[in-house]
Order: sequence, then C-alpha cells, then structure tokens
Amino acid sequence: MKISRKTAFLLLLLAMLCAFGGALAESARVVTPGGALNMRKKADEKSKLVDSVPNRAMVEVEETEGEWSKITYKRQTGYVKTSFLKLPSALPGQTVYIDGENALLRAEPSANASIVSPIACTDPVEVIHVDGEWAQVKTAQAQGWTEVSAFSFQWQEPVGERTWMPEAGRMEAPCDLLSAMDKGEKEAALTAGQAVTVTLMEKDWCLVTTEDGCGYVPCASVSLTGPQDAAASAGSMSPMEAAQAAEAALKKKFKAFAKESLYVVIEAQGEAYRCGFFNDQDKYQYGALMDGQEGRPLLLADYTGFALAKKEEALLPKGEMALQLSADVLAVGGVLDISVQAWEGAQTEYILKKNGQTVAQSEPGEHFSAAYRPREAGEYTLQVTAKDADGASSQAEAAFTVDGALPAADGSMDVYSQKDGWWADKKYRHSNLGKSGCAIFALSHALTRMGYEGETVLPENLAEKYAYCLIPGEGTSNELLINTAARDFGFKTQKQLINDKKKIAQLIGQGVYFSFSIAKGHIAMVSGISEDGAMVRVIDSAPQATFERIVGAAQYYQMRSGAFRAALKLDDLPGARWYFETDEYGGLEYFLPMDYVAKRGVRLIQPLAGEEK
Repeated sequence: MKISRKTAFLLLLLAMLCAFGGALAESARVVTPGGALNMRKKADEKSKLVDSVPNRAMVEVEETEGEWSKITYKRQTGYVKTSFLKLPSALPGQTVYIDGENALLRAEPSANASIVSPIACTDPVEVIHVDGEWAQVKTAQAQGWTEVSAFSFQWQEPVGERTWMPEAGRMEAPCDLLSAMDKGEKEAALTAGQAVTVTLMEKDWCLVTTEDGCGYVPCASVSLTGPQDAAASAGSMSPMEAAQAAEAALKKKFKAFAKESLYVVIEAQGEAYRCGFFNDQDKYQYGALMDGQEGRPLLLADYTGFALAKKEEALLPKGEMALQLSADVLAVGGVLDISVQAWEGAQTEYILKKNGQTVAQSEPGEHFSAAYRPREAGEYTLQVTAKDADGASSQAEAAFTVDGALPAADGSMDVYSQKDGWWADKKYRHSNLGKSGCAIFALSHALTRMGYEGETVLPENLAEKYAYCLIPGEGTSNELLINTAARDFGFKTQKQLINDKKKIAQLIGQGVYFSFSIAKGHIAMVSGISEDGAMVRVIDSAPQATFERIVGAAQYYQMRSGAFRAALKLDDLPGARWYFETDEYGGLEYFLPMDYVAKRGVRLIQPLAGEEK
C-alpha cells in the first residue's frame, strides 16, 4: 500500500509525540508549598534559572517527560518540576472540589449547551474524562460536562462556603429560559405563575430550575417566597438570638440593609437558622443562614433585585363575587363574621336591613371581611356590593336571624370591643361606653384576669359605679378610677406611675397588671411580657384609636418563630375584626415595645395574697 507524503508526516509526528511521552499544550496551575516556582533553562536542577513563576499562577505546559515539564509563562519558556503542576490530564479518576464558589454542569461540552445543574464548592465531583477545555464529571445529583478550569487546583477538600441556597419562587412575567445570560440559547418558554427554584444570582440574572429544565432568566421576572416562619431549635442559640446576629452581619455587609424597615421570619434547617428579612410590602429582601451554635453567618445574600410578588389569594374573575356568613341564626349580642371574595381592584359596601329598613351602612372601602353585633332580635338581610374604578359591579345578599328566644350574650368577653356598636347605648355618666369607656374596659379586663367574677365587673356596671371618674371635657381620670377600685376590690396600687423597665418586667413576672395611657386620650391594659422582656402584651378595647394616635412606636404581633412584626394595618393583627356598622375595629391583644410603655408610665394593679384580699 502506497502512503502519501502528508500521511507519512502525520504518522511520524504522532510517533514522535508518543515517544516523547508528552501531549499537546494544556493549561495548568502552579501549586507549591508556599513560594514561587523556579523555571530553568534545561530539565536539570543545576541548570540556569530563566525566571520564577508565582505560586498559584496559570501556565501553558508544552510537554512533560518524567519529573520535568516544559512550560511557557509570560512569553518565557523553561522547565519546572512536574510535581508542582496541577495538570488537567491527571484529573480523570479523581474526586475533587471546584476552585470557586460555583460552576455549571452542562449536558454537552459547550458553553451554550443546556445546563443540567449548578455545582457548589461544597459538592464532591468525580472526574470521568477530560477532553480539551472540558471535563466529563459526575456529582451526587447528575452527570454532565463542566469546564476544566473549574478544577485547576484539584482540591481534595472543599475550600469555600456556598454563597447561595435554593430559593423557592415563581415567575411574575413570561420569560425565555436561556442556556447562558443575556444571549444564550432558548431552552424553554416560561409562563407567569410557574414555580421555579433559584440557585444562583449573577448581577441582573439568576439561574433557575424548572419542570422545563435549568437555565437563566432576569431576576426582575422572578419573585421569591423566602423562608417560612416556623422556627424550631437548631442549636444552643434561640431563634431570636440568631436573627439578631443575622441583622448585625447583614448591616455590616450591605449598606442598604439599614435604610428600610424590615421584619424577619425564621426557620430551622438542621444545625442552622435561616433568617429572611422582608419589607413592608412582604417582598423578600435579604437572606442569612446562621450557625445555630456559634451564631456566625454561613451565608448572606441580597435579594433586592427580584420582583415583588403579586398577591392573588381569594381573588375572583372581574365582576364576580361571593358572600359567606359565619351563622344564619345567632343570639342578641352574638358576633356575626362576614367574608367576601371579589376581584382585584374592587371595593366593598355593606348595607344591613331589618324588615326592609336600612339599619346600618358602610362607606365603600377595601374590607373583604367584616363583623356585626346585633342589639335586637329580628330577620335581617345583608347586601354587599363590589365595585371598581372601571365601572364593574356585582352584588350579593344573605339573610340571617337574630333569635330573641336564645340566651342573649351578657357582654362578658375575654377582650371587649369598645367600638362594635353594642356599647353605644350603655350609659357612662354624660356619655356612653362606646365613646368614652376605654379606662372602664381596661379595669374590667384586669379584674376578670385577677379572678373576679359576676355582674359587678361587667363594663356597664363599673361605668355606673364609677361614673364620677368621667370628668366633663377631660375624659376619665384613670388615677381616680384605679385608686377607688383598688379600695373596693382589694387590690394594690400606688399614686405614682412606674417608668422603670426592670421593675415593670419584674412585676409582670409576679402576676401584676397595669392600666396606662397607651396614646393621647386612650387607656389600655398591660397583661404580659415577651420572653426577652423587649415587648409588652397589651389588651386594647379600641385598637384603631391607638393605631391612629400612637407616635414613636407601632403595634406588633408575634410570629411562630418568636420574632415580632409591626402591623402596617390593623388587619395584620391576629383576631382583627372590622365592624361595618361603626367603621371601627374590635378589641385586640398585641405587643408594644417595652421602651414605649415604660416611657409613658404604667399604673399598678397588683393582686393581693389570698389571706389579705
């Protein structure tokens, strides 16, 4: 068989390469115990030095023979010891960790190939094969290709901490799923509302995993759910201690963190706490993963570039509505709860009729839950109208009976609602309890919790007994009311208000209650304290008055994790009821900062020991 000159030359070249024992040039990492690597003119320790290569520098390896390799570094060529080079050709068969914080596993050895999954610096990677600049690898989750440069150090142990964690989210706008940022190949078309898991964030782009594959989308097209508020024990630290440590770490890392009012939710994840910080629109802004033992941050992330989630719960198609009542028969003085569903942008108006005559009516507003407390027996019809600015309108009706034969509610409740309409005809000197009875309700709340029972502690009877405490033009003299009631009911009080935080906390721990001016012209009752002593539990018969008048503080509620969140509206507070007849909220329990309560001063209501009472 005749062989052409060209074929013969190629065979000779291949034979020379094989005989030499080298390979085509490959990039390699210099790794020494510490200092620079000597480059010599010949493959001999006694040969003249050509240059020195900094430790951890990348070089081009021209050929390798035994313990010496010929390299090029910054246009200088010479020989170095092979043992100080991390050669890609040595990767197959090894289990290594990537150099950086993350890398991408792709379906094919191409930068535009479909992404299989991300690889974190903590994930062990088994290298199967190296082909030029790409390595075929296997992780615990999948198999695919990634760039050889990701393993230039060939680490045997992870050298970093992952800078992201999978975040659940959803698409807020239709978007193409791309194989690379900005100009990658289209992998799939994602729809608004589609569930995604975000695993990496790079500038304005994020890597997401979906049922259609893995790829890049703009951050602005995705909203994140963030952690759920379900903290449990995750080490020696309490959830709130972890949250405080997370807040300090985030303030240090992100200058913008302290510029916004944020609340935190906390959940335990193994030995760590995951703390999520949300803004007043419930948008997930910052995340932190905190070590549950030492409180040090394992991960700090800024999520402010993501979209704000649209709230679509309980929404119906435009022009449709539904009305539901908690009962169709109730007693005089009972509470009827009302639930309305409508469409986005709609406002509601409530009209209540008895025997065809209107007895109560609300102004249009954004109240989709309401309550009513009837004072008379009879047959009632509730009519609710929903409208929007575009002119769309819908109406629903529901009937209920207030049965006079049933035992009427006597007014005794765990928390009295001063503004529910029931107290408007309950006299309090020249006024009524609905208008002026906040101090009376606070006293009644305290007496019932100290164990006093019977009609004497009902608000209407206390109002009659202490009518002289309501000063015309001034309101109730709370000092006179509490001092007189202390003598009549046998509890301890004092003239001076208490302003010392430690003393207030100590007394609450001993079962003491307080009546205090919660805001200008309004009285409420202190009934408890948070575990850390920073927040005080309050019982408020008219929380809307507090919401409108409070200065320098906010009303808070406690989440399952133990963290506190400020109420942006009264509907945020658990148990909130809006009475459409009065356009007021009913009585509530919530928390106020101890600093605020102590600054205003509290009036002592201290139960006496059994033998002294």
